[in-house]
Amino acid sequence: MTIDRTWMEHLLVDLLRADTQVPLGETEVAPGDARIVKAIDEVVMPYVEELQPDEVRRHDLGDVVARFGPEGVDGLLIQTYIVSQHSNLMDDPNVGTIADGKPYGLSGPCAVGQGATQNKGPMASAIAAIRSLPRDLKRPVWVAVNSEGRSSHDGSRRVIDDLRLRASQGIVAFGTDLRVSLGNRGRVDIEVTVPGRSCHSSQPWLGLNPIEGAADVVRALRSVPLPEAHPDLGGVTITPYQVRCFPVAPHTIPERVDIVIDRRLLPGEDPSTVIDDLRSHLSNEKVAEVDVEEGASMLPAAVSPDSGVVRHLLEGLTSQGRRSETFWSLNTFDAGYACSVGIPTPMFGP
Repeated sequence: MTIDRTWMEHLLVDLLRADTQVPLGETEVAPGDARIVKAIDEVVMPYVEELQPDEVRRHDLGDVVARFGPEGVDGLLIQTYIVSQHSNLMDDPNVGTIADGKPYGLSGPCAVGQGATQNKGPMASAIAAIRSLPRDLKRPVWVAVNSEGRSSHDGSRRVIDDLRLRASQGIVAFGTDLRVSLGNRGRVDIEVTVPGRSCHSSQPWLGLNPIEGAADVVRALRSVPLPEAHPDLGGVTITPYQVRCFPVAPHTIPERVDIVIDRRLLPGEDPSTVIDDLRSHLSNEKVAEVDVEEGASMLPAAVSPDSGVVRHLLEGLTSQGRRSETFWSLNTFDAGYACSVGIPTPMFGP
């Protein structure tokens, strides 16, 4: 397989110049976002269509899958992602250029722009690899452009379920420094609403202060029973990361407090069961009545090191004189959904 680096660099620069970020101050991008769909239509699809896929399926919210090779359910699904996390402190996130890597402590040329390491470098690499494939494939290779931007599996559900795609193995194209990620913990957001009764803080006895109830919730999290650690992924955590009062007004006790809790999941754990267990724990700890609901979740992923896709990735690295290495990722990403529907899917990318 020979990669046309010039072609790949043109694609990567075009991707880097496209505004596909989560806006500053926001935490997600809604499905069907006009900026994201425009980037897929005007930047990604011309490159994909140039490769003359045997079939293209489009979702009305923007996601795309393209098949190369024959029909079948025994192929490979490569998922790429268009949404980038927000640019934070970057002066010019969409500069999109190939520059000398020396000022960045790197040897040779490097790509500069938002998402280069997160999602756009892996996307460019995956599409360039598709370009180098022979036309007489014996099994299908699918490349998906997933528009998920809400830290959930909704994009994968659209790609796999709504577009009726079936494959026997998969790869999530993500920046792993050419290591093969065998799995990761999952995550569920647990949304706890603590009700109160608003009043002026000069006469607190006229109301019911939900901040005190919220403090009881956070305190009770310290004694939540947690499962034994996984031999490769380690233990789980349960972490409050957002606390919001409504309304926010001068010297006013709020009407309610919303708490969002990040609970990491190990393989075999179900988000709904975890939430039921937390409800029971808060009740046992005699926390005042609260509403506990399931928010966005992502399932844990685990792929056997003996699976075909992992073995082929490692053999490919060795054949190119690269170090072949597996690891278990500490972040939570999208491989969990494909694994849950029977498509063993490691993460892999530049």
